[in-house]
Amino acid sequence: MKPVHMTKKLTKAQKKTYKPYALPEFPMYRTFPIEKNGCYFYIVGQVTQHEYDHFMQWMVLDDEGNVVNRETARPIHEVYTHWLWARKLSDACIPLFEERQQLYPDPDEMEQLIRQTAEQHDGERAAEILDFIPLLRNKTLNEQLVLECLYDLRELVQRTKSDEYLSEENGGQILSVWEKLQREHQPWIKHLFSIDAITAENFGIRLEKENNSVEKRYAYDTYLERNYVRTTASSISHLSDHFDGDWNKLLEWHFEKTRVEPGDPKPDILFRGKYKPYPVLNWIYKAFIYAIIPLEALLFLGTFNIGILVTIGVQLLVLIPIIRMYRMGATLHLIFQWKEIIADKSMVIAGFEAKNTGSASAFKTGAILAAVIGGIMYAFSREWPLLLGFLIVAALLYGYGELSARTSLSQTKVEFHEAWIKIGPNDVWSHQIRDLSWEDERTLKIDQGKDKAAFWIQFKPEDTEAAAAAVEKWCEENNRSVSGL
Repeated sequence: MKPVHMTKKLTKAQKKTYKPYALPEFPMYRTFPIEKNGCYFYIVGQVTQHEYDHFMQWMVLDDEGNVVNRETARPIHEVYTHWLWARKLSDACIPLFEERQQLYPDPDEMEQLIRQTAEQHDGERAAEILDFIPLLRNKTLNEQLVLECLYDLRELVQRTKSDEYLSEENGGQILSVWEKLQREHQPWIKHLFSIDAITAENFGIRLEKENNSVEKRYAYDTYLERNYVRTTASSISHLSDHFDGDWNKLLEWHFEKTRVEPGDPKPDILFRGKYKPYPVLNWIYKAFIYAIIPLEALLFLGTFNIGILVTIGVQLLVLIPIIRMYRMGATLHLIFQWKEIIADKSMVIAGFEAKNTGSASAFKTGAILAAVIGGIMYAFSREWPLLLGFLIVAALLYGYGELSARTSLSQTKVEFHEAWIKIGPNDVWSHQIRDLSWEDERTLKIDQGKDKAAFWIQFKPEDTEAAAAAVEKWCEENNRSVSGL
Protein backbone atom coordinates (compact mmCIF):
# COMPACT_ATOMS: atom_id res chain seq x y z
CA MET A 1 0.00 0.00 0.00
CA LYS A 2 1.42 3.38 -1.04
CA PRO A 3 2.00 5.94 1.72
CA VAL A 4 -0.57 8.73 1.53
CA HIS A 5 1.57 11.30 3.31
CA MET A 6 4.16 11.73 0.53
CA THR A 7 4.11 11.71 -3.27
CA LYS A 8 6.32 12.55 -6.26
CA LYS A 9 3.37 14.22 -8.05
CA LEU A 10 4.38 17.85 -7.69
CA THR A 11 2.47 20.62 -9.45
CA LYS A 12 4.25 22.74 -12.06
CA ALA A 13 4.30 25.66 -9.63
CA GLN A 14 5.85 23.54 -6.87
CA LYS A 15 8.55 22.20 -9.21
CA LYS A 16 9.34 25.68 -10.51
CA THR A 17 9.71 27.06 -6.97
CA TYR A 18 11.83 24.26 -5.55
CA LYS A 19 14.03 23.26 -8.51
CA PRO A 20 16.57 26.14 -8.20
CA TYR A 21 17.47 24.82 -4.72
CA ALA A 22 17.42 21.08 -5.51
CA LEU A 23 20.35 18.88 -4.56
CA PRO A 24 21.63 16.73 -7.43
CA GLU A 25 20.33 13.17 -7.90
CA PHE A 26 17.85 13.01 -5.00
CA PRO A 27 14.11 12.59 -5.75
CA MET A 28 11.66 15.44 -5.06
CA TYR A 29 8.51 14.83 -3.03
CA ARG A 30 5.64 16.78 -1.52
CA THR A 31 3.48 15.95 1.48
CA PHE A 32 -0.27 15.56 1.51
CA PRO A 33 -2.18 18.83 2.20
CA ILE A 34 -1.65 20.18 5.71
CA GLU A 35 -4.42 22.47 6.97
CA LYS A 36 -3.64 25.62 8.96
CA ASN A 37 -5.99 28.56 9.60
CA GLY A 38 -8.37 27.33 6.92
CA CYS A 39 -5.65 27.15 4.20
CA TYR A 40 -3.67 24.22 2.80
CA PHE A 41 0.11 23.99 2.78
CA TYR A 42 2.64 21.46 1.49
CA ILE A 43 6.17 20.55 2.50
CA VAL A 44 8.18 20.14 -0.72
CA GLY A 45 11.72 18.81 -0.73
CA GLN A 46 14.05 15.89 -1.19
CA VAL A 47 14.68 12.65 0.64
CA THR A 48 17.58 10.22 0.50
CA GLN A 49 17.16 7.05 -1.51
CA HIS A 50 16.35 4.97 1.59
CA GLU A 51 14.58 7.53 3.79
CA TYR A 52 11.04 8.05 2.51
CA ASP A 53 9.59 9.69 5.59
CA HIS A 54 11.16 13.09 6.14
CA PHE A 55 13.24 15.53 4.18
CA MET A 56 16.96 16.17 3.99
CA GLN A 57 16.12 19.58 2.45
CA TRP A 58 12.68 21.19 2.22
CA MET A 59 10.49 24.30 2.05
CA VAL A 60 6.83 24.98 2.85
CA LEU A 61 4.66 26.14 -0.06
CA ASP A 62 1.07 27.37 -0.14
CA ASP A 63 -1.66 26.18 -2.51
CA GLU A 64 -0.28 28.34 -5.35
CA GLY A 65 3.32 27.20 -4.99
CA ASN A 66 4.60 30.27 -3.13
CA VAL A 67 7.20 29.96 -0.35
CA VAL A 68 5.74 30.89 3.03
CA ASN A 69 7.64 32.84 5.67
CA ARG A 70 9.47 31.33 8.62
CA GLU A 71 6.64 31.95 11.10
CA THR A 72 4.11 30.12 8.92
CA ALA A 73 6.52 27.29 8.06
CA ARG A 74 7.32 26.42 11.68
CA PRO A 75 3.87 25.07 12.78
CA ILE A 76 3.46 23.21 9.45
CA HIS A 77 6.81 21.48 9.93
CA GLU A 78 6.03 20.80 13.60
CA VAL A 79 2.66 19.14 13.06
CA TYR A 80 3.85 17.05 10.09
CA THR A 81 6.91 15.84 12.01
CA HIS A 82 4.78 14.88 14.99
CA TRP A 83 2.39 13.01 12.67
CA LEU A 84 5.37 10.99 11.37
CA TRP A 85 6.65 10.34 14.87
CA ALA A 86 3.17 9.29 16.05
CA ARG A 87 2.85 6.84 13.14
CA LYS A 88 6.26 5.25 13.63
CA LEU A 89 6.24 5.15 17.44
CA SER A 90 2.73 3.73 17.77
CA ASP A 91 3.35 1.03 15.13
CA ALA A 92 6.63 -0.05 16.76
CA CYS A 93 5.91 0.29 20.48
CA ILE A 94 2.29 -0.81 20.93
CA PRO A 95 3.05 -4.55 20.44
CA LEU A 96 6.08 -4.20 22.72
CA PHE A 97 4.13 -2.52 25.51
CA GLU A 98 1.26 -4.98 25.18
CA GLU A 99 3.71 -7.85 25.62
CA ARG A 100 5.41 -6.17 28.56
CA GLN A 101 2.04 -5.67 30.28
CA GLN A 102 1.97 -9.47 30.71
CA LEU A 103 5.39 -9.58 32.39
CA TYR A 104 5.74 -9.22 36.14
CA PRO A 105 9.47 -9.20 36.93
CA ASP A 106 10.68 -9.73 40.46
CA PRO A 107 12.36 -6.46 41.57
CA ASP A 108 15.14 -8.23 43.46
CA GLU A 109 15.92 -10.56 40.54
CA MET A 110 15.91 -7.58 38.20
CA GLU A 111 18.35 -5.71 40.43
CA GLN A 112 20.65 -8.73 40.58
CA LEU A 113 20.59 -9.05 36.77
CA ILE A 114 21.55 -5.40 36.34
CA ARG A 115 24.34 -5.62 38.90
CA GLN A 116 25.77 -8.68 37.15
CA THR A 117 25.75 -6.78 33.86
CA ALA A 118 27.39 -3.73 35.44
CA GLU A 119 30.22 -5.87 36.80
CA GLN A 120 31.27 -6.63 33.22
CA HIS A 121 31.97 -2.93 32.57
CA ASP A 122 34.21 -0.33 34.14
CA GLY A 123 33.80 3.20 35.42
CA GLU A 124 31.07 5.37 33.93
CA ARG A 125 29.43 2.58 31.93
CA ALA A 126 28.97 0.48 35.06
CA ALA A 127 27.44 3.48 36.85
CA GLU A 128 25.07 4.09 33.92
CA ILE A 129 23.82 0.51 34.05
CA LEU A 130 23.34 0.67 37.83
CA ASP A 131 21.12 3.73 37.31
CA PHE A 132 18.59 1.36 35.75
CA ILE A 133 17.78 -0.17 39.15
CA PRO A 134 15.53 2.58 40.63
CA LEU A 135 13.96 3.30 37.24
CA LEU A 136 13.06 -0.29 36.43
CA ARG A 137 11.55 -0.76 39.89
CA ASN A 138 8.97 1.96 39.05
CA LYS A 139 8.73 1.39 35.32
CA THR A 140 5.43 -0.48 35.35
CA LEU A 141 3.60 2.34 37.18
CA ASN A 142 3.16 4.58 34.11
CA GLU A 143 3.27 2.09 31.23
CA GLN A 144 -0.51 1.83 30.99
CA LEU A 145 -0.77 5.61 30.57
CA VAL A 146 1.90 5.53 27.85
CA LEU A 147 0.09 2.71 26.07
CA GLU A 148 -3.21 4.62 26.13
CA CYS A 149 -1.48 7.62 24.54
CA LEU A 150 -0.04 5.38 21.82
CA TYR A 151 -3.50 3.95 21.10
CA ASP A 152 -4.86 7.50 20.73
CA LEU A 153 -2.01 8.46 18.40
CA ARG A 154 -2.55 5.38 16.25
CA GLU A 155 -6.24 6.21 15.88
CA LEU A 156 -5.45 9.81 14.88
CA VAL A 157 -2.87 8.63 12.35
CA GLN A 158 -5.33 6.17 10.80
CA ARG A 159 -8.01 8.86 10.60
CA THR A 160 -5.57 11.16 8.78
CA LYS A 161 -4.63 8.37 6.35
CA SER A 162 -8.32 7.87 5.55
CA ASP A 163 -8.82 11.60 4.99
CA GLU A 164 -5.62 11.75 2.85
CA TYR A 165 -4.80 15.13 4.35
CA LEU A 166 -3.77 16.40 7.77
CA SER A 167 -6.64 18.50 9.08
CA GLU A 168 -6.08 21.24 11.61
CA GLU A 169 -8.26 19.35 14.11
CA ASN A 170 -6.30 16.09 13.76
CA GLY A 171 -3.00 17.94 13.88
CA GLY A 172 -3.96 19.75 17.07
CA GLN A 173 -5.06 16.50 18.73
CA ILE A 174 -1.82 14.77 17.75
CA LEU A 175 0.22 17.58 19.33
CA SER A 176 -1.93 17.44 22.47
CA VAL A 177 -1.65 13.65 22.89
CA TRP A 178 2.09 13.77 22.09
CA GLU A 179 2.60 16.34 24.84
CA LYS A 180 0.71 14.10 27.28
CA LEU A 181 2.78 11.10 26.17
CA GLN A 182 6.03 12.96 26.75
CA ARG A 183 5.06 14.01 30.27
CA GLU A 184 4.88 10.31 31.15
CA HIS A 185 7.55 8.91 28.82
CA GLN A 186 10.20 11.61 28.40
CA PRO A 187 12.07 11.20 31.72
CA TRP A 188 12.49 7.48 31.03
CA ILE A 189 13.50 8.03 27.40
CA LYS A 190 16.10 10.64 28.33
CA HIS A 191 17.63 8.21 30.78
CA LEU A 192 17.68 5.44 28.20
CA PHE A 193 19.65 7.68 25.84
CA SER A 194 22.06 8.84 28.54
CA ILE A 195 23.54 5.34 28.34
CA ASP A 196 26.37 4.90 25.88
CA ALA A 197 25.18 3.33 22.60
CA ILE A 198 27.82 0.61 22.64
CA THR A 199 27.00 -0.32 26.25
CA ALA A 200 23.29 -0.57 25.37
CA GLU A 201 24.07 -2.63 22.26
CA ASN A 202 26.25 -5.09 24.20
CA PHE A 203 23.58 -5.34 26.90
CA GLY A 204 20.89 -6.05 24.30
CA ILE A 205 22.91 -8.64 22.35
CA ARG A 206 23.68 -10.55 25.54
CA LEU A 207 20.03 -10.56 26.64
CA GLU A 208 18.79 -11.58 23.17
CA LYS A 209 20.79 -14.79 23.39
CA GLU A 210 19.56 -15.69 26.87
CA ASN A 211 16.18 -14.15 27.71
CA ASN A 212 14.92 -17.31 29.38
CA SER A 213 13.51 -15.58 32.47
CA VAL A 214 10.84 -12.93 33.00
CA GLU A 215 13.46 -10.47 34.24
CA LYS A 216 15.74 -10.96 31.24
CA ARG A 217 12.82 -10.71 28.83
CA TYR A 218 11.64 -7.51 30.51
CA ALA A 219 15.13 -6.00 30.35
CA TYR A 220 15.49 -7.03 26.69
CA ASP A 221 12.16 -5.33 25.89
CA THR A 222 13.59 -2.18 27.44
CA TYR A 223 16.54 -2.42 25.06
CA LEU A 224 14.12 -2.87 22.12
CA GLU A 225 12.18 0.18 23.27
CA ARG A 226 15.37 2.25 23.03
CA ASN A 227 15.94 0.97 19.49
CA TYR A 228 12.38 1.72 18.39
CA VAL A 229 12.55 5.25 19.75
CA ARG A 230 15.89 5.77 17.99
CA THR A 231 14.40 4.48 14.72
CA THR A 232 11.48 6.88 15.10
CA ALA A 233 13.81 9.79 15.71
CA SER A 234 16.01 8.78 12.76
CA SER A 235 13.25 9.78 10.34
CA ILE A 236 14.78 13.24 10.70
CA SER A 237 18.00 12.66 12.69
CA HIS A 238 19.73 10.42 10.13
CA LEU A 239 21.59 13.55 9.04
CA SER A 240 22.96 14.37 12.49
CA ASP A 241 23.89 10.94 13.92
CA HIS A 242 22.84 12.19 17.34
CA PHE A 243 19.72 11.81 19.46
CA ASP A 244 19.74 12.10 23.24
CA GLY A 245 16.03 11.59 23.84
CA ASP A 246 15.06 15.26 23.55
CA TRP A 247 12.37 15.42 20.83
CA ASN A 248 12.01 19.21 20.97
CA LYS A 249 15.71 19.79 20.45
CA LEU A 250 15.70 17.41 17.48
CA LEU A 251 12.67 19.16 15.97
CA GLU A 252 14.35 22.56 16.29
CA TRP A 253 17.59 21.21 14.80
CA HIS A 254 15.81 19.83 11.72
CA PHE A 255 13.83 23.05 11.21
CA GLU A 256 16.91 25.27 11.38
CA LYS A 257 19.42 23.10 9.54
CA THR A 258 17.47 21.55 6.66
CA ARG A 259 14.90 24.22 5.75
CA VAL A 260 15.59 26.11 2.50
CA GLU A 261 15.87 29.86 3.03
CA PRO A 262 14.60 31.75 -0.04
CA GLY A 263 17.45 33.73 -1.56
CA ASP A 264 20.18 31.46 -0.21
CA PRO A 265 22.59 30.06 -2.83
CA LYS A 266 22.26 26.43 -3.86
CA PRO A 267 24.28 24.12 -1.52
CA ASP A 268 27.72 23.35 -2.88
CA ILE A 269 27.54 19.58 -3.17
CA LEU A 270 28.64 17.83 -6.35
CA PHE A 271 30.25 14.73 -7.77
CA ARG A 272 34.01 14.92 -7.37
CA GLY A 273 37.05 12.72 -7.06
CA LYS A 274 36.42 9.20 -8.27
CA TYR A 275 32.69 9.97 -8.64
CA LYS A 276 33.18 12.74 -11.20
CA PRO A 277 32.24 10.41 -14.12
CA TYR A 278 28.96 9.50 -12.37
CA PRO A 279 26.57 11.40 -14.73
CA VAL A 280 27.97 9.57 -17.77
CA LEU A 281 27.98 6.17 -16.04
CA ASN A 282 24.46 6.76 -14.79
CA TRP A 283 23.33 7.38 -18.37
CA ILE A 284 25.10 4.17 -19.46
CA TYR A 285 23.46 2.23 -16.60
CA LYS A 286 19.97 3.39 -17.60
CA ALA A 287 20.70 2.64 -21.25
CA PHE A 288 21.62 -0.95 -20.36
CA ILE A 289 18.63 -1.48 -18.04
CA TYR A 290 15.93 0.10 -20.22
CA ALA A 291 17.22 -0.45 -23.76
CA ILE A 292 20.27 -2.61 -24.47
CA ILE A 293 19.50 -5.67 -22.30
CA PRO A 294 15.78 -5.80 -23.29
CA LEU A 295 16.80 -5.53 -26.96
CA GLU A 296 19.37 -8.33 -26.53
CA ALA A 297 16.73 -10.48 -24.84
CA LEU A 298 14.40 -10.00 -27.82
CA LEU A 299 17.23 -10.89 -30.23
CA PHE A 300 17.95 -14.08 -28.27
CA LEU A 301 14.28 -15.08 -28.36
CA GLY A 302 14.35 -14.62 -32.13
CA THR A 303 17.66 -16.37 -32.85
CA PHE A 304 18.45 -18.55 -29.79
CA ASN A 305 22.11 -17.57 -30.27
CA ILE A 306 24.08 -18.77 -27.24
CA GLY A 307 26.59 -15.93 -27.69
CA ILE A 308 23.85 -13.35 -27.05
CA LEU A 309 22.80 -15.22 -23.90
CA VAL A 310 26.41 -15.26 -22.65
CA THR A 311 26.68 -11.51 -23.31
CA ILE A 312 23.50 -10.85 -21.34
CA GLY A 313 24.83 -13.02 -18.50
CA VAL A 314 28.13 -11.11 -18.35
CA GLN A 315 26.27 -7.81 -18.28
CA LEU A 316 23.86 -8.90 -15.53
CA LEU A 317 26.42 -10.70 -13.37
CA VAL A 318 29.42 -8.39 -13.77
CA LEU A 319 28.78 -5.03 -15.42
CA ILE A 320 25.42 -4.07 -13.90
CA PRO A 321 26.35 -4.96 -10.26
CA ILE A 322 29.60 -2.98 -10.57
CA ILE A 323 27.82 0.12 -11.91
CA ARG A 324 25.04 -0.27 -9.32
CA MET A 325 27.55 -0.28 -6.47
CA TYR A 326 29.22 2.77 -8.01
CA ARG A 327 25.83 4.55 -8.19
CA MET A 328 25.17 3.77 -4.51
CA GLY A 329 28.61 5.05 -3.57
CA ALA A 330 28.06 8.25 -5.55
CA THR A 331 24.75 8.89 -3.78
CA LEU A 332 26.35 8.32 -0.37
CA HIS A 333 29.14 10.66 -1.44
CA LEU A 334 26.57 13.44 -1.87
CA ILE A 335 24.79 12.61 1.39
CA PHE A 336 28.06 12.75 3.33
CA GLN A 337 28.83 16.17 1.84
CA TRP A 338 25.37 17.38 2.83
CA LYS A 339 25.73 15.91 6.33
CA GLU A 340 29.01 17.75 6.72
CA ILE A 341 27.47 21.04 5.61
CA ILE A 342 24.43 20.96 7.89
CA ALA A 343 26.18 19.48 10.89
CA ASP A 344 29.06 21.96 10.71
CA LYS A 345 31.52 19.14 11.43
CA SER A 346 34.31 19.75 8.98
CA MET A 347 37.16 20.20 11.46
CA VAL A 348 40.10 17.89 10.91
CA ILE A 349 41.51 16.37 14.10
CA ALA A 350 44.70 15.13 12.41
CA GLY A 351 45.99 13.91 9.04
CA PHE A 352 48.68 11.36 8.13
CA GLU A 353 50.36 9.75 5.16
CA ALA A 354 49.80 6.01 5.67
CA LYS A 355 49.40 2.70 3.85
CA ASN A 356 45.97 1.23 3.16
CA THR A 357 47.20 -2.37 3.32
CA GLY A 358 43.63 -3.72 3.10
CA SER A 359 43.41 -2.67 -0.55
CA ALA A 360 45.92 -5.39 -1.52
CA SER A 361 43.70 -8.19 -0.21
CA ALA A 362 40.66 -6.58 -1.90
CA PHE A 363 42.40 -6.75 -5.28
CA LYS A 364 43.37 -10.39 -4.68
CA THR A 365 39.77 -11.25 -3.77
CA GLY A 366 38.65 -9.54 -6.97
CA ALA A 367 41.15 -11.63 -8.92
CA ILE A 368 39.76 -14.88 -7.50
CA LEU A 369 36.19 -13.74 -8.24
CA ALA A 370 37.08 -12.87 -11.84
CA ALA A 371 38.72 -16.26 -12.38
CA VAL A 372 35.68 -18.10 -10.95
CA ILE A 373 33.22 -16.13 -13.12
CA GLY A 374 35.40 -16.79 -16.17
CA GLY A 375 35.37 -20.52 -15.44
CA ILE A 376 31.58 -20.55 -15.09
CA MET A 377 31.12 -18.62 -18.34
CA TYR A 378 33.46 -20.99 -20.18
CA ALA A 379 31.60 -24.03 -18.86
CA PHE A 380 28.39 -22.77 -20.48
CA SER A 381 29.78 -21.22 -23.68
CA ARG A 382 33.03 -23.13 -24.42
CA GLU A 383 34.41 -19.84 -25.75
CA TRP A 384 38.19 -19.68 -25.12
CA PRO A 385 38.48 -15.89 -25.74
CA LEU A 386 35.91 -15.26 -23.02
CA LEU A 387 37.82 -17.40 -20.50
CA LEU A 388 41.11 -15.84 -21.53
CA GLY A 389 39.73 -12.34 -21.01
CA PHE A 390 38.61 -13.11 -17.46
CA LEU A 391 41.94 -14.78 -16.64
CA ILE A 392 43.85 -11.73 -17.90
CA VAL A 393 41.71 -9.50 -15.68
CA ALA A 394 42.30 -11.87 -12.73
CA ALA A 395 46.06 -11.85 -13.32
CA LEU A 396 46.16 -8.05 -13.53
CA LEU A 397 44.16 -7.67 -10.32
CA TYR A 398 46.28 -10.19 -8.42
CA GLY A 399 49.50 -8.65 -9.73
CA TYR A 400 48.39 -5.17 -8.70
CA GLY A 401 47.46 -6.49 -5.25
CA GLU A 402 50.93 -8.00 -4.80
CA LEU A 403 52.62 -4.88 -6.11
CA SER A 404 50.47 -2.62 -3.94
CA ALA A 405 51.44 -4.52 -0.77
CA ARG A 406 55.17 -4.27 -1.52
CA THR A 407 55.48 -0.72 -2.88
CA SER A 408 54.15 2.79 -2.27
CA LEU A 409 51.06 2.17 -4.43
CA SER A 410 48.99 1.62 -1.27
CA GLN A 411 50.20 4.93 0.19
CA THR A 412 47.28 7.22 0.90
CA LYS A 413 46.22 10.18 3.03
CA VAL A 414 44.19 9.47 6.18
CA GLU A 415 42.30 12.30 7.90
CA PHE A 416 40.35 12.07 11.15
CA HIS A 417 37.44 14.53 11.04
CA GLU A 418 35.08 15.12 13.95
CA ALA A 419 32.33 12.88 12.55
CA TRP A 420 34.08 10.78 9.93
CA ILE A 421 37.39 9.34 8.73
CA LYS A 422 38.68 10.07 5.22
CA ILE A 423 40.86 7.31 3.72
CA GLY A 424 42.05 8.43 0.30
CA PRO A 425 38.83 9.10 -1.68
CA ASN A 426 36.68 7.16 0.82
CA ASP A 427 34.60 8.98 3.45
CA VAL A 428 33.77 6.57 6.29
CA TRP A 429 31.25 7.99 8.78
CA SER A 430 30.90 6.99 12.41
CA HIS A 431 27.65 5.06 11.92
CA GLN A 432 29.26 2.96 9.15
CA ILE A 433 32.05 1.73 11.42
CA ARG A 434 31.27 -1.40 13.40
CA ASP A 435 34.58 -1.69 15.22
CA LEU A 436 37.99 -0.01 15.60
CA SER A 437 40.96 -2.07 16.76
CA TRP A 438 44.76 -1.89 16.80
CA GLU A 439 46.25 -4.96 15.11
CA ASP A 440 49.69 -3.85 16.28
CA GLU A 441 51.16 -0.52 17.39
CA ARG A 442 51.16 0.82 13.81
CA THR A 443 48.15 -0.85 12.12
CA LEU A 444 44.56 0.26 12.74
CA LYS A 445 41.69 -1.95 11.53
CA ILE A 446 38.49 -0.13 10.60
CA ASP A 447 35.72 -2.73 10.36
CA GLN A 448 32.62 -1.76 8.35
CA GLY A 449 30.71 -4.99 8.98
CA LYS A 450 29.97 -8.00 6.81
CA ASP A 451 28.89 -6.18 3.64
CA LYS A 452 31.98 -4.01 3.18
CA ALA A 453 35.69 -4.71 3.26
CA ALA A 454 37.66 -3.52 6.30
CA PHE A 455 40.46 -0.98 6.07
CA TRP A 456 43.89 -1.80 7.52
CA ILE A 457 45.74 1.49 7.97
CA GLN A 458 49.47 1.20 8.63
CA PHE A 459 51.01 4.42 9.96
CA LYS A 460 54.64 5.44 9.67
CA PRO A 461 56.79 4.68 12.76
CA GLU A 462 57.29 8.38 13.46
CA ASP A 463 53.49 8.97 13.38
CA THR A 464 52.56 6.16 15.78
CA GLU A 465 51.98 8.27 18.91
CA ALA A 466 50.20 11.08 17.07
CA ALA A 467 47.96 8.58 15.25
CA ALA A 468 47.03 6.87 18.53
CA ALA A 469 46.13 10.25 20.05
CA ALA A 470 44.02 11.14 16.99
CA VAL A 471 42.13 7.84 17.17
CA GLU A 472 41.42 8.36 20.89
CA LYS A 473 40.22 11.91 20.21
CA TRP A 474 37.98 10.71 17.36
CA CYS A 475 36.50 7.99 19.58
CA GLU A 476 35.81 10.55 22.31
CA GLU A 477 34.01 12.85 19.84
CA ASN A 478 31.83 9.98 18.56
CA ASN A 479 31.22 8.05 21.80
CA ARG A 480 33.13 5.08 20.41
CA SER A 481 35.99 2.94 21.71
CA VAL A 482 39.07 1.31 20.20
CA SER A 483 40.40 -2.10 21.24
CA GLY A 484 43.85 -3.65 21.03
CA LEU A 485 47.23 -2.72 22.44
